[in-house]
Amino acid sequence: MDLDLGLVTDFLVLVEERHYGRAAVRLHMTPSALTKRIQRLERQVGVALVERGPVGVFAVTSAGRRFATAAEPLIAQATAARDSAWAAPARYTLRIGVPAGLGVILGHTDMIGIARAVRLSFPEARLVRQDVPFSALTHCLPDHQVDVLWTTAPVRHPAVNSYPLATTSARIGVVAARHPLADAKTMNVEDFSEHPILYNPAAADEWMNRFWLEDVRPRREARLVETDAGNLTHVLRHTADSTAVIATLAEIAPLLNSHLRAVTLTGAAPMVFHAACRRTDRRGAVHALVKAFQALGPRLL
Repeated sequence: MDLDLGLVTDFLVLVEERHYGRAAVRLHMTPSALTKRIQRLERQVGVALVERGPVGVFAVTSAGRRFATAAEPLIAQATAARDSAWAAPARYTLRIGVPAGLGVILGHTDMIGIARAVRLSFPEARLVRQDVPFSALTHCLPDHQVDVLWTTAPVRHPAVNSYPLATTSARIGVVAARHPLADAKTMNVEDFSEHPILYNPAAADEWMNRFWLEDVRPRREARLVETDAGNLTHVLRHTADSTAVIATLAEIAPLLNSHLRAVTLTGAAPMVFHAACRRTDRRGAVHALVKAFQALGPRLL
C-alpha cells in the first residue's frame, strides 16, 4: 500500500481540530482542498475515516480512530528521520601525527589557532594530536593511522604529499651530564659531529639524517651508534646512559633533566617543518588543516 504521509498529517490535524474550516486554515488550504485530500487518503487506506456532516462538521469513524492512533508515531518517526537528514553532520576527528615525544613543540596556543582556522570552514571538525613512533613516520599516513603528519622532514612515499612550512627550529646538542662535553656551553657543529652520535636505523633516512648531522659531514665519516629508541623520552634516557651524543631540536632544552646537558651548536642549519597528507585524501577539512599549518607563518620555534 502506498501511503502519502502528507495526507496522513492532514488527517491528524483534522482530527485535532474537529472541523474542516479550522483545519484548512491551519494547513493553509481551502476546506474543499482538504476534503479532497482526505478522500484521497481514504482511497489509499481502503476504508472510510470520517463521517461528513453539514457545514464542515464531521465525526471520526472507528476505523479512523484506530488509524489516527497508529499514525501518530509513524509521523513522529518520519519527522525525526527528516530532521536527522537535515541536521548538521556528526562531529568527526582529524588526527594530527607528530613524532613521538615532540608534541610538546606544537604548543597549546598553536593547536588552538590551527583548530580555529580549520573550524572556520569545517565547524564540525575536532583535532587530536597523536604520537607516531619514529619507525612509523613513513607509513602512518598510507596506513591511515593519522590524517596529517607534522614533522621535521618530507615523507618519501608515493602515496604521500609533503608541504614545507615556514616554521623552523634551531638544532642543539645534548650530552650526558658526565660526558666530556657537559661543560661546553657552545660548540661548532662540525666539531660536535666528530663525536659518536645516536641514531635509529629503523627511522626513515630523510627524517633521521638531520639528527645525526648528515648535512655536516658524509655518512662514511659519521660515528653512528645504533639505538632502538622510538620516542623522545627513550632517546634522552639512552643519551643519559651513553657516551654517545645527540643533535635535536632546540625546544627540547627546557625538558632536560639533571642527567643531561644542552650544547648550543653554532653553524648548524635549522630544521624545516613539513605537513604531509595522503595524496588521495580529497577531504576539504584535511587540506584546510594543512593550510592552517602553512599559515603559522615564518618563525624560529
